[in-house]
Amino acid sequence: MFAYWVHNLDPFLVKFPPSWFIQGIRWYGVAYLAAFIFAAWFLKYEHICGRLKLNGTQQQNFLFAVFCGMLLGGRLGYVLFYKFDYYLKRPLEIFAVWEGGMASHGGLIGIFFALLVFGHRYHYSVFSLADLTIPVGTLGIFLGRCANFINGELYGTVTDVPWAVIFPNSPLPRHPSQLYEAVGEGLLLLLWSMHFLRKNTHLKTHPGLLASRFLIYYGLIRHILEIFREPDAELIGCFSRGQFYSIFMVLVGIGCCFYVKKYPEKGGVFG
Repeated sequence: MFAYWVHNLDPFLVKFPPSWFIQGIRWYGVAYLAAFIFAAWFLKYEHICGRLKLNGTQQQNFLFAVFCGMLLGGRLGYVLFYKFDYYLKRPLEIFAVWEGGMASHGGLIGIFFALLVFGHRYHYSVFSLADLTIPVGTLGIFLGRCANFINGELYGTVTDVPWAVIFPNSPLPRHPSQLYEAVGEGLLLLLWSMHFLRKNTHLKTHPGLLASRFLIYYGLIRHILEIFREPDAELIGCFSRGQFYSIFMVLVGIGCCFYVKKYPEKGGVFG
């Protein structure tokens, strides 16, 4: 019998007095803030190096648009895709974002619509803008999954592997699936996207190819890693919600790959 590690991490970086409106600052919020700071640095650095056309004002507006799209899409996606019946009875709790509850698939949809608005305003290709979001987005996924682990939520299925963890809400050892996803969906795709940005000329000739491939890779990785994750909502057929939505993600990615190769757009953001 293994001596499994018992999860005892505090989800709060700082706790506020009981009389305050919110309980404190969660690691989940810190993860979003860290990703936002990295995004601001990344855009500025790429512009200074002459690889990005967005000026300072456009960078700020771009980040604001992406952040709003991610927040609104992620929250609405969680409400609609995972707990629609629950929030239908408690509509005011939809706005309690400090309690957690975000869906990555919904966040991607929200970001896409935010890019449509931004691209229309500044006359940039939405596909090229999508390419720009991938390195930042993958870092956000990595940090977000790490925060899920700290929170002791979205844990994996019961297992007897030596690295299993006993989470607060479960007496049985489980896969630390949050860390699997942090590495697979976040870190690996972050390294791949950075390599693509530096070595691939398709950013200028075929805007959207990076984002299209990301949809395929993320969907496939998510679909596989969901095997180790305890479903957090009712199954759809034989698939978890994450697996089911990832199938459509892969199909959209494949379709976009063919489209951007056959009909390359102008107005790219990369110099």
